[in-house]
Order: sequence, then C-alpha cells, then structure tokens
Amino acid sequence: MSKLLRKHQLELAALTAALAAIILYWPSLKLPFIYDSLLHARIAKGLNLFTVWLPTDRFGFYRPLIFFPMLIIRGLFGHYPPRLLHSLNVVQHALNAALLVALSWRLWRNWPRALAAGLLLALFPFTYQVVAVFGHNVHITTAGLTLLALHSYLSAIQHKQACWWLLTGLLFLLGLLNHETAILFGPFAALLHWNHKPPAQGASNFQHPTSNIQHPIPGRLPPWLLFSILGGLYVLLYQFLPIAPPPQEVRGGGGLPLKILYLLQAAAHPFTWFAHRLPDLKAATIVGGGTALTLGLTLWSARQRRNRLPLLLGWGWWGLTSAILVITLPANYLLHGPRLLYLGSLGLALLWPLLLEPLRRIPQVGRPMWTAALGFILITGWSFVRHRLEQYTQLAGPVALMEQVMAGRPAGEGILLVNLPAWLSPPRNTYPVGAEHVAMMGHYLFLEELAAENLHPARPARAIVLPELLGKPDYNYSVFGEKELNQPIPGDWAPAGSQVIIVHYAADGLQSRHMGQISPTTAPVTPPVAQFGPYQLLAAEVSVRPEAIHLTTRWRWAEKQAPPATASLFVQLLDESGQLIAQADGPPLGMRPDLIELPPHWELVDRRTLTPLGRPGSAQLLLGAYNYLDGQRFPALDSRGHSLPDNALRIPY
Repeated sequence: MSKLLRKHQLELAALTAALAAIILYWPSLKLPFIYDSLLHARIAKGLNLFTVWLPTDRFGFYRPLIFFPMLIIRGLFGHYPPRLLHSLNVVQHALNAALLVALSWRLWRNWPRALAAGLLLALFPFTYQVVAVFGHNVHITTAGLTLLALHSYLSAIQHKQACWWLLTGLLFLLGLLNHETAILFGPFAALLHWNHKPPAQGASNFQHPTSNIQHPIPGRLPPWLLFSILGGLYVLLYQFLPIAPPPQEVRGGGGLPLKILYLLQAAAHPFTWFAHRLPDLKAATIVGGGTALTLGLTLWSARQRRNRLPLLLGWGWWGLTSAILVITLPANYLLHGPRLLYLGSLGLALLWPLLLEPLRRIPQVGRPMWTAALGFILITGWSFVRHRLEQYTQLAGPVALMEQVMAGRPAGEGILLVNLPAWLSPPRNTYPVGAEHVAMMGHYLFLEELAAENLHPARPARAIVLPELLGKPDYNYSVFGEKELNQPIPGDWAPAGSQVIIVHYAADGLQSRHMGQISPTTAPVTPPVAQFGPYQLLAAEVSVRPEAIHLTTRWRWAEKQAPPATASLFVQLLDESGQLIAQADGPPLGMRPDLIELPPHWELVDRRTLTPLGRPGSAQLLLGAYNYLDGQRFPALDSRGHSLPDNALRIPY
C-alpha cells in the first residue's frame, strides 16, 4: 500500500462505505410520499415550531425531533418534496456507515475491519424499509445521534474537556427527543469504555492502540453509568407525559419464541439467507443452524484474548436493542417491521468482521477466504435490498402514473383509483421468518393524504375495490379501498370530472393503466356519431405511434339508466387482407357499466392502446359493442340512423 493511501486509510474506508450506501439506495429517490410518511404529515399539520416540542395526544409517542425538520421543510417549500426527503434518508444512512467506520477505527485501528463494518451497515438487508420510506427516518436519526454521541464520549474520556461532555449530553438529549431507544446510550458507552480500557498489567503483551485514554477519577460514578441512570429516569418520566396511548398494534409483547427466532435470524443473516434455497427445511431448523454456526465463529474468534471485548461489544449492542424489541412489541408488529432492526444492525456490523477475521490469519489462503466470505455477505445484502427497492417502485407505480396524469389538469379534477395496492410481497421470502413485504398504504392512512402529499394542488380522490379485476399471481398483495363495490359508484364526482386509473395484478407484477375519465360535457350537445345498442359514441380520435395505436373515444348512455353489466366494447385492427392483427376489448374505462353512475350531461372518455405485430400497411380500425355472455353484437347505427355493416364503425386513421 502506498504511503498516501496508508495516510488516508480512514477517510477512504469511510468514503467507500458511504458511497456504497448511496449507490444502493439511489433508486429510492424516485419513490413518492407513501406509508408512514403520510401519517407523519397528518400529525405535523397541527404543529408549529413551538408546539412541536410539547407532548401531543395526536401521537402515541413523544418524539418531537421527528417533526421539527418536517416543519422547516414545509415552511420552505409549502409541501414535502419526496425526492428531498428520501435524499435525507439516503444521506443520513451513508453518514451512519461512515461514522461506524470511524468508530471501529478509533477502537481497534484496523482499517479492513473498519471498512467491513461500514459496508455491512450500508448493505445490511433488514434496513431496506427504513431508508426507502421517509416516515421511518426516526430510526436512522437515532442511530446517527447515538454514533455521534459515542464519538463525543470517547473524546471526552480521552481529553477530559468540558466541551466534549456538554456535546455528549446534548446529543444524548436530542436522541431521547427523537426516539425512546436512545436510553441505551449509557450501556453502549459502557461497552465502548471497556473496549478502550487498557488490559491489566501482565495480563497480555498486547498493547491497545488507545491505551493513553484517561479514565474517570476513582470514587466517582463512571460516566456511562450516569448516562444509564439518566436513561432510566427518562423511562419513568415518559410514563407521566400527557400523550395518547400507543397504537394498539404496538402494545404488548406476545409471541416470545417467534420474536426471538426473528431476531436470531437477523444476527445470523449470512447463514439464514440460504432459507429460500432450502424450502423443505423448517424455519426453526434454519435459524437454529445459522445461530449455531454464528456462535461457533464467535468461539473461534474468542480464542484470541484481544477479540473478547470487541465480541462483547458487538453481541452486547445487538442484544440490548433486541431485548427492548422483545419486551415491548408483539410478534406481528415486529415481524412486519424490519425497520426496527436498524439500531441493532450497528452492533452486528461491528460483530461480523470479528467473526470473519480468523479467516485472514490462515496462512496463504486467509486473505482470499476472508475477501470471499465478506463479499458473499455484501453481495447477498445488495441483491436483497435492490429487489425490495424494485418492488417499491412497482408498488408506487399507480402513484407515479397519477402524478403524470394529473400534471397540468384543471384544479377541479379528481382521481378514481381502482384496486390501489396497499402492500406487495414476493412469492417466497428470502429469509425463513418475518414478512418481506413492501407497504404503501396502511389501514390507518387515508387516500386523501396520498393525493394531497403527491399532487399539487391537492385533488379529490377516491379508491374502490373491484374484485372481478383482481388477478391471482404467485405473489401476495393487498388492495386499499373504501369498499368493495356491489352497487354503482355514487355520481358525486369532482366538479371537473375524475381521471380513472386501474391497477392489474399480472404474473410479472403490477400494471397501472390510465383508462380515461368521467367528466361533464363541455361542448354543445350534438347528435352521436354512432350508436351501439346502449352506448352512444360522441367522438373518436386515433393517434398513431411507431410502437402502438392509441384510440380515444367519448361515450354516453343511450338511455337514462346505465347499460347492462354484460355490455362491452370491441376494437379490432384488421390488415389489408381482413386478418385480425390487434384487439382491445372491454367496457369503457375497463369497468362494468352498471357500476358507473353517470349524471345527466356527463360523458366517459375511454382510452385504449393496440399493439400490432409489425407495422400494418393498409389497415382498418373497427369499433362496436357486444354482449360478452353470448358474443352477439349490438345493432350499430350511424349518425343518420342507418345500420352499419357488421354492426361496427370503420374509423379512418
């Protein structure tokens, strides 16, 4: 290694870990404002820069530091720009990886170990939910404040300057104002303090690189114990704060064996990753086997005396955070919330380089073996997280389409979302325990919030569930809606009408389609271009693109009541020989016509796309209506009431 690189080992290691985190989570910047971000926006509406620091009965916790930056951002921009907020998550996660590199370096002056710790945190698989959703920023911030406070603590006990103790106390206080788990700072500081303590005389020839650290005067409380006592007092004080009870789903602590199994799975994740490769083995067998192997590596590493306190730090950090989760949370909440493992993952990121380090000391083959083992853990973590981010992108597809459709539309227009996804989950979990889903809408969220925070200006929004349009792919999903429809959608549409987006659940994932709109008639009432049984065609427009043909048609009911449920449209593209080369059937807007309540002087604007095989030469487009139960076409009449050949209208293009 060159002298320049050796001089800047710490900076290069920290920068590498930070860049890995940024590159991995870069796709999350494209995500809209979803899931718990919406809940936080709802709570922040009633707060200002003063009341944000006061307990509120609108939130089941006292965490003012969550909302303070949100108020600043809202004050600057008037709303919450999703790209900015997701950028904050990604940058903070990258900084945490760099801070962990620096912490490991300060403890052991071993740059491969420090780099490995930072990379393991950056790519830890169970943190995807934290970084991808801004509403979970609280966990990233708590970890960051804890790391900063630990750095300040080490400087304080080394230099014994009051400014470092003041900074440590301030960071500890900010951590408490951000999340209750900051009470663990005292025990974390104790673990670090012990790692810095030089060995007793004669106990070992190993000289710790930080053995010059000055320790508290005998007879006084160790500083880590003082912070632990303050954390305990905060827990007692917290019980008397005038806040609402925690949400029902986060109360209680049932399912102890399952929770322990889930947490052990995270600790042994390089081994439990193989669960999806071993589908016939039970979860307990896989997790138990992985835990046994991890403990075996621990014993192997602990043969060297100098590794024992560092191993205690890694296991202790993870164990303390896991104990809080086990005691306070029910199994179902924990198994659906991998974000809760973020703080504990710092301990695992410090632990696993120690477990792998004995590999480096094997003669001749040690370094390649260590590199291969670490590379496997990092690559599997990267692949897992990237796959979840791809699912988030799919899940948020309807919102992205909604933003695209509503851009530049009149302020009075609304949106109708059909079969909006609430969450999505792969057909088989990679790990054997827990839900590896990605979520967009919880049952405690409102569609109005989704539309208001992602559309500017806000729009009237409605979500419905049409079970007959739901698919049965090999992945699990849930839809969000006001109700399943057995009666027509009430005709109280937005004043300027509503755009319609339908989500289909296909074998290869979600497909969101803009079907058209329901809107008041703006042009003077004119005779229909054609009539097909219960449908009246008001206009048709064809747009030819190199890859597809787009047909936009305007319709109204021929009678006062809606057409029968079995009435549908057909659109056929025929080549010069009369052969069918593309087709797009289905009722207007893709919904049963009897479910649409159309007010007088309102119309449907239907959009559909045909993709022919190859470029047709001289082709013709046929439009008509039929009863899909028996396939019989409805009589087709032109504007003068004359019958149309084949009961279909030829549309030129």
